[in-house]
Amino acid sequence: MQFTTLRRNSIKVAILCLSLFSTSAFALKDDTSQPLNIVSNEQLADFNNNKAIFVGEVVATQGSIEIHAQRAEITRNKNGELKEIIAYGKPTTYKQTQDNGKVINSRSSIMRYIPAENQIILIGKATIFQENSHVNGEKIVYNTVTKQLKATNGNAQNGRVQSTFVPNELKNKKED
Repeated sequence: MQFTTLRRNSIKVAILCLSLFSTSAFALKDDTSQPLNIVSNEQLADFNNNKAIFVGEVVATQGSIEIHAQRAEITRNKNGELKEIIAYGKPTTYKQTQDNGKVINSRSSIMRYIPAENQIILIGKATIFQENSHVNGEKIVYNTVTKQLKATNGNAQNGRVQSTFVPNELKNKKED
């Protein structure tokens, strides 16, 4: 319990940083061990290059993860392990339940997931939000292991990112 309280306090401090913040978890711990299910209007496969392309109303689920896109490309390495997922949409959406029960959502034009680098990269009108707290930028890079986030805007909006943190939403429920 003391570790959980210490962890929660450090999370509250880190989340107030504008360009880098942490969350208690981006995912339920067992999400990535669950089967990956993808539904779309069309599927193309290139078995020689370990690539599958899903087109039209793509919905991918894995555990608590839910992704919606117009197109998704999945590439595996020579060993058959997931190398990269790239999703395209207007917008592409991502939703995942954290270990504490709160839901993280994102929207962007392009979403890249690179498991070997533990990264989710959101590009094009990117937003990550939980309840009413959010971070907006043209590009958001999130490390799923270190729980660190970097948002940039390049030339859009004078190169500035926007963040809103609602104090009451940063409080975690007490565990029984």
